[in-house]
Amino acid sequence: MENVYHDASLFTRWVKGEISDAERQSLERHPDFYLFRHLLESVKQQQLPDQDIQSLWTRFAASRQLRKRTSGPQWLWWWVAGAAVATLALFTWVFLYTAASPASNIAATATGEQKTVQLPDGSTVRLNAVSSVEFVTKNWASERRVRLIGEAFFQVKKRPAPFIVETAGGSVFVLGTNFNVQYRCNAFRVACYTGLVQATTLIGNEQALRGGQKTVARDGQWQPLMAITDPWPAWMQGESRFGDAPVYEVLAELERQYNIAVQASGIEGRRFSGTFIHGDLPLALRMVCEPLGLQYEMDGRQVFIRRKDDLLTPASEITAPLHFQ
Repeated sequence: MENVYHDASLFTRWVKGEISDAERQSLERHPDFYLFRHLLESVKQQQLPDQDIQSLWTRFAASRQLRKRTSGPQWLWWWVAGAAVATLALFTWVFLYTAASPASNIAATATGEQKTVQLPDGSTVRLNAVSSVEFVTKNWASERRVRLIGEAFFQVKKRPAPFIVETAGGSVFVLGTNFNVQYRCNAFRVACYTGLVQATTLIGNEQALRGGQKTVARDGQWQPLMAITDPWPAWMQGESRFGDAPVYEVLAELERQYNIAVQASGIEGRRFSGTFIHGDLPLALRMVCEPLGLQYEMDGRQVFIRRKDDLLTPASEITAPLHFQ
């Protein structure tokens, strides 16, 4: 299975949904499959051209093969394996922003991990799982700008210079306030907890939010403003919450929080409103599956999900992987 790393076209075809069932099963059996899935998500969010995907895969493959040739004590192997997950977003970020200043600072989180990053002016960024943030310290006093992949909560000190968060789905402009930004599965979400923020999609649609308001943009179009009912984002309270969200988004978040690979059938067009908790995978799966009339089976880090009334197909034979959008 090591030849997976020598075929950059295989990963490119997987991103485009063009691999065969046999090739997909080979990827799923690979011990690094959980890493491939997180890389797949980052690449799909950025909508890279084929040559850029292949170049990114080549760099990632080289780093993994170097790790496997490195000797060291057993605890180091475990540490490197975890660090590889945390740096997946970093690989994508470095590749996409090769023109960035050498003074760039990049922080990333692994599956199920949260991390707080201190910025030069005393502002902080709290990263959710499988997320990364980049900022340049040079000229920070005049240009406070960060680039985000995934989700983060920002507590920004009020300063004369504006504070700007850039994502693949749009940007957020503030002077000093507390707010949450998420870009996943082609959905750009902004929640303002205090003060005032100005959010803009890639096609130029603007939306102002005051403290206690949140909204989401899909395909560059803002949905109506909604009220925030909690003092902190749900993920900072050990939960993931959804309101009329596509089920594939919910399952993708389960993968990020629990380091699992989900294969599902019977979810086409389904939507979910509810919550799942962090730190207890069986309970989290029940919280998602039972309201939807779904059942699940676990095989190590693989989770198979199907309809409860689907008695003809064993869960272990479900081969259609979850596709990120």
